[in-house]
Amino acid sequence: MRNLFFLVVLVSNMVFGQIQLDRPLRFSGAADDRGVYDLPQPSTETSLISVEGVVLDQLRLATVNVVGDTLILSTQPSITLPSEGLMLRFIANVDHPGKRWISVNGSLPKPLVRSDGVPTTRGQIVQGSVCEVVATNDTFILLSPSVRGCPAGTVAITERSCIAVNRVLGLNFYGAVDHCAMQGGTLCTWGEYVAACYLVGNQLSGMFTNWEWMDDTSNHTQTADQVARTSCMSQRSAAPLDAGGSTRCCYRPR
Repeated sequence: MRNLFFLVVLVSNMVFGQIQLDRPLRFSGAADDRGVYDLPQPSTETSLISVEGVVLDQLRLATVNVVGDTLILSTQPSITLPSEGLMLRFIANVDHPGKRWISVNGSLPKPLVRSDGVPTTRGQIVQGSVCEVVATNDTFILLSPSVRGCPAGTVAITERSCIAVNRVLGLNFYGAVDHCAMQGGTLCTWGEYVAACYLVGNQLSGMFTNWEWMDDTSNHTQTADQVARTSCMSQRSAAPLDAGGSTRCCYRPR
């Protein structure tokens, strides 16, 4: 009767959500019947890890610190070089604005990318979110981005591209490229900018008040290209070191 009562309570709790135990869970049935099945996706850093994951060394919990653009992960027990396919789970301690690198227990940093190979963008790692990353030979892949659509401060051009609402002033062409890359985006292509101008231009600030850098160069004159000074179709070449242009980034969400 006692075992039946425990089973009823257990099934009842499963209907309503997760079960929290404050003492070890011991199984007294046949060895072949013991186990925990159908675990849900984790909601916290310390969520239960399956025996298979532990035995195969597939998953480690980690704590995180941030140094510059690098997430420094520390695991217990320590590992020096994460094996390919190892999943690391941690809770983000701050919001991350874009492109990031990961180092594990002092290893050389590797770039953090999404499952489509694109660097993470603003809003995809937010403070307090549970992050899961998988190690490969060359990168870490973020499996659980917090935001899958356009990041904050942007509007959708199409289902596959977004553009920043506000411009950044005072950057030359190379500074503009670096700025957008660190945000997990790029300078807009001619096609993206023209589409944004016609489709969502009324939602973008500072339109037609200054030349804006775009993702194109004119190699025959060793210049970079700018767009949208007086209309959606305005275009010209400018010296790459000219800091008079403004910068508006584009993003390719999932």
